Amino acid sequence: MTQLTRYDDVKFVVLTYRELLTAASASVMKREIQLLAAENGQYVKCFEREQGVETVFSRDSGYLLAESVWDYFGQPDNLIYCEELPNGNAVLVVIRGGTVFLDTEVGLRNLMDELTALSLGSVAYQIKLFGNLPIGEGSSQFQFPRQNVDKIEWLEASPFLALAPKEDYELGTVKQAFVSLGYTRAAIKKMAIVGIALLVIGLLVWWISKPNAPPPPPVVQGPPPPPPDPYLAFKQALTTPAPDDILSDLVNTLTDAYTIPGWTPQSLSLAGTTATVTLSKNGGNAGILLAWKRSHPDIKLSINSGQAMMTYTLQETSRATPEVIYKLPDLLANLYDELNVKFPGSTVSVGAITTADHYQKSNINISFNDQSPDSLLVLVEVLKGLPAVLNSASMTVSNGLISGQLGIQLIGA
Repeated sequence: MTQLTRYDDVKFVVLTYRELLTAASASVMKREIQLLAAENGQYVKCFEREQGVETVFSRDSGYLLAESVWDYFGQPDNLIYCEELPNGNAVLVVIRGGTVFLDTEVGLRNLMDELTALSLGSVAYQIKLFGNLPIGEGSSQFQFPRQNVDKIEWLEASPFLALAPKEDYELGTVKQAFVSLGYTRAAIKKMAIVGIALLVIGLLVWWISKPNAPPPPPVVQGPPPPPPDPYLAFKQALTTPAPDDILSDLVNTLTDAYTIPGWTPQSLSLAGTTATVTLSKNGGNAGILLAWKRSHPDIKLSINSGQAMMTYTLQETSRATPEVIYKLPDLLANLYDELNVKFPGSTVSVGAITTADHYQKSNINISFNDQSPDSLLVLVEVLKGLPAVLNSASMTVSNGLISGQLGIQLIGA
């Protein structure tokens, strides 16, 4: 894939073909560009260098990522830039001696091979890194040799999301490349002459008119707004209370219901943030229930024909905004294996993975039979910290043991 499409539909191009041309005449230069475009792509950009004309070709349209990155970091002579992309790959740009040496998209598994090849020389680079990359001091990570490091920096924000699409780095047609070569110097001279003439005219007008009133103050504009967060929908989906907090609350409610003399909990259900517990009469009376309710003012109570129903609203707070988005297939596999080990006897049903706005999701149903309240607290520990939403819960109680099912949605990349 040679074209990277950003959240705002701006397209950047990598894996370009580059060649320095030193033809003596314009006609020969044009002919060489035409032949190279036929072989390497009809989208072209030309840059005038001291040694000749650097030509860049691609089969896809867009802006040159390597030059855009180089410009973003202040055009250093030697630069290595690597960033993890939302699709799980990484983009790698290498500038050596002020020219593009490498621009590519590579899988994270192959990234170490690319970096190892770069470290064979003695060039010292400014190194800019962003994302979860296999680079560091661990035994399974790549570490840059000391002679290749001028300065290394882990960035806090994504440069790829902040790149400005500049016309200077936009690929065009072969005809546009010819025009830029044939008229660049002439156009600069012409603009300089026109600019000087306008400046002289402006000075003459100012001298003649000599305005008494001071010019209006300049309009101060603030910095441009930051680019939209591509993972905003993912973060908003996880602003709900954590599923382990909700399940812990439900288990505590059942345990508390066991303390009501003469009444036995039969079932519990959850709809949204409303939990409902049904009780059966076992020698108790309404007076016992009403006395118990006085110490639980947030619970609504209704009694009818030997049964009672308690209803209350969950009070758990929303969890903190997640800082990392994990791969959904890995999350599903880990959850499935951990449930088999720590919560045996449960039945797990995993739904198909569907794509949402810059993230993926899967619905999971967990069924269990004849579990004690303490064993359900083990399930609470399994769910702790997961990027998941508890959509539904239903439980029944028989002889002090709990059976039921949970509906969970797991969210990841």
